[in-house]
Amino acid sequence: VMGVNPSEFISVLRPVECVSWYDAIYFCNKLSVAKGYEPVYSVNGNTNVKAWNYTPHQEKFISGEITQNISANGYRLPTVEEWQYAAKGGQDYTYAGSNEIDEVAWYRGNSNDKTHPVAQKKANGYGLYDMSGNVLEWCWDSGSYYGRSCCGGGWDYYDNDCKVSSSDDEYDHRLDNSIGFRIIRSVK
Repeated sequence: VMGVNPSEFISVLRPVECVSWYDAIYFCNKLSVAKGYEPVYSVNGNTNVKAWNYTPHQEKFISGEITQNISANGYRLPTVEEWQYAAKGGQDYTYAGSNEIDEVAWYRGNSNDKTHPVAQKKANGYGLYDMSGNVLEWCWDSGSYYGRSCCGGGWDYYDNDCKVSSSDDEYDHRLDNSIGFRIIRSVK
């Protein structure tokens, strides 16, 4: 979709990281168009990413008012509430799929300072993998203090930061080898 994998830990089986929040919404619109769906995000009212004057993976900002059309059927970032609902998986565990972090997550205590191939740990009740640990995941919401919210913790996070209930604020232009994203679609 983007023509390049910006990850530090490159592998077709590992999550993509080193993507900013801006890169994530850009990707969502590009993938939506490629699949024939209505794009969700607009910059100054325009959903065409070519009009955004933005080059992905440069740790830069998108200038202008960014909005989302929640009724569009394209790909988008989840809200923190949607992310946490999916991570719970219909269960009441501390981490996504278990109360024992080592069963479900790559984190500071077991990652050996790198991401790992997805789906190597236990899934949650909805069959979703790696919602705790491996990479922190961007959400749509503005952060409590600055930037945007991220959930799930990453390979370099402590166990407390990988809880389903945890979220973190990151600068929306930040590129980091422990930050990725997970996309969703609204189906009507």
